[in-house]
Amino acid sequence: MSRLAIKNLLGPAKLHLDIGCTHLVLQHGKSLTRHKLSTPLKLGIPDRDTLTELRVALVNICATVASGTSRLEISVSDAIARSWIVERLPGLASVQEIEALAAAQMQQRYGDSDGEAAEWIIRLDAIPFAQRWPAIALPKELLALLLEFVTLQGWVLGKIQTRFVHCLNAEPKPLLSRSKVVVYSLDTPDGLAIGIRQKQAWLALRTHPPLALLSTSLPAMLRRESRAAGLNLDDCRVQALQWPANEEVACV
Repeated sequence: MSRLAIKNLLGPAKLHLDIGCTHLVLQHGKSLTRHKLSTPLKLGIPDRDTLTELRVALVNICATVASGTSRLEISVSDAIARSWIVERLPGLASVQEIEALAAAQMQQRYGDSDGEAAEWIIRLDAIPFAQRWPAIALPKELLALLLEFVTLQGWVLGKIQTRFVHCLNAEPKPLLSRSKVVVYSLDTPDGLAIGIRQKQAWLALRTHPPLALLSTSLPAMLRRESRAAGLNLDDCRVQALQWPANEEVACV
C-alpha cells in the first residue's frame, strides 16, 4: 500500500492551535511553532485592528504546515472567555429555554445591553437531570474569524474549547471516585481558572488573574472558592490540571 493510501486511511492530519493572550502556539505532530502578538488579547469584544493582527498571525503561524487536509482543534485562554454556572429553574424543559436562560444570566452578570450581549456566542452543555451546568461565551467576531480562516485553509474545524475544558477533557476518567466533590484548578500565565464539580453538577467556574500576580497561594484561592460554594475544601478532592509549557518552541 502506498504512503498516500496509508495517509488517507488515517484521516486528516491533526493540528492544535492555542490562542493565548500574548501568544499563538501551533502544534503539528511533535512540532511546536509560536507567534507573539504585539497587541495582547483580553476579555471583551476585540476591535477591528486586533482582529486584523490576529488574522495575519494565523496566516504566518500556519504557513509552516504542509498543504493537505487537516483537522484543527483550538484551545482559547480562559482569560478571554466568559464563564459562569447556569442553574436550572423549575419548569425548564427545552434546550431553547435553557439557552435563553443562559443568555439572560450572562447579560445580567456582565451588565450588557441587548446589542452587547448579541456580540457573544454561548456554549452550554446541559446534562440531563443535573441542576447546574457550566456556560462559556466567546466573542462572535473571534469565532467568525476562526471559522473563516479554517475554511480558507481547506481544513476541518474540530472542537473550540477553553484551556480549562481542554485540560479537563484530557484527564483520565476514574471508574470510581471516593469523593463526591472535586475542586479543579488550572494556572497559566494568562489566568487561574477554578472549577468545582459535584458528580455531574458544576457548582462553580471562575477565572482569576494568574497566581503569580495574586498576593496569595493556590490553597488559599481554592479555600475561598470552596467557601463561596458552601463547601469545606478539606472534604473535597483537589486536582490541579496541567497546561503544557511552550517556552522552548520555534517562533515566527
